[in-house]
Amino acid sequence: MAFQKGISGNPKGRPPGTTLASRLRKMMTTELDDILEAMAEKAKSGDTAAASLLLSRVVPVIKPIQEPIKIDLAGESLTDKAASILNAVSTGTLSAMDGKALLDSLGAVAKIIEIDDLIKRVQALEERK
Repeated sequence: MAFQKGISGNPKGRPPGTTLASRLRKMMTTELDDILEAMAEKAKSGDTAAASLLLSRVVPVIKPIQEPIKIDLAGESLTDKAASILNAVSTGTLSAMDGKALLDSLGAVAKIIEIDDLIKRVQALEERK
């Protein structure tokens, strides 16, 4: 039997509950307590994979926290502030990664200032007309 182009060979689709995922979910709902208890027992007996799996689902991962570092951003211009950041990196007061983040932030501030300036210029030109 050949199928016609554009017409499904199974118009009703797959019956609900017959996929592997749905069968597994159904089994898990009835067996979940026993599975969790078995995993906890394995973890208690030293199975690090079981312990890792349980802990990863229950306890959030601890993210590193960096203490704030105070540096003097001397000068009025963004160029002066960037030079202060580079100086702090070169003297070891600031890590290269933190210096990059600060320089990127200064670049973002410069773009914001530039956009504000362009908006003011356009408004001034529109007022003249």
